[in-house]
Amino acid sequence: QPKLLKENSSNACSGKPTDKNRPKNTSPHLHTQLFLAAIYFALGFLITNYGFQSGSAAFVETVKAAEPITSATTAVAWGIERLGREEVGSLVGIVVGVILSTLGNSGGGSGNNNVPVEKSHSGNSLVVNCVIVMLANICFSFRGLHQKLFRATPQGKPSVVDDLNLQYRMQQIG
Repeated sequence: QPKLLKENSSNACSGKPTDKNRPKNTSPHLHTQLFLAAIYFALGFLITNYGFQSGSAAFVETVKAAEPITSATTAVAWGIERLGREEVGSLVGIVVGVILSTLGNSGGGSGNNNVPVEKSHSGNSLVVNCVIVMLANICFSFRGLHQKLFRATPQGKPSVVDDLNLQYRMQQIG
C-alpha cells in the first residue's frame, strides 16, 4: 500500500496524469487536433518569415491583416461558425482597408516608393508575395480551426489544458 501512494505522489509532482486525475475518455498520447494545430502554427510562421524575406514588411503586414477573412471562411466551411450581419460588415471593412493599403503601398500613395509596382526587392511579383502571405494566413486559420476542434474534446477542455499550456504545447510540437 505505501508503494502505491508513493507512486501516485511522484506522478503528481512530475506532471504525469494518473488514472485518478485523468478525465474519462482521454489518453496520455498526443491528440491529432493538437498535433495539426501545432503543425499549421509552425508552417504559418515559416511562410510568414519567407514572406518578409520576399517582400516589404509593410506589404506583408497589410496582407496579413486579411487573416480574419481566411479564418471566418475556414470556420464557416467547417460548420463551426455562422456569420451574422455585424461579422460580415466587419470583414467587408477589412477587405476595403487591405485593398486601400495595398494600393497605397504599390505606388498609388504619395509616400516615397522605392519598390516598383510590379516587382519587390527580391524580384518576386507583388502577386506572388500576396499568395505567399495568404498561404500563411490560411495556415493560421487552420491552426485556429484545429485548436477549436481540440478544445471540443475531453483532452482539450480548459479545465484540463489552460490557454498558456495549450500555446506552449503547440510551440513545443511545432
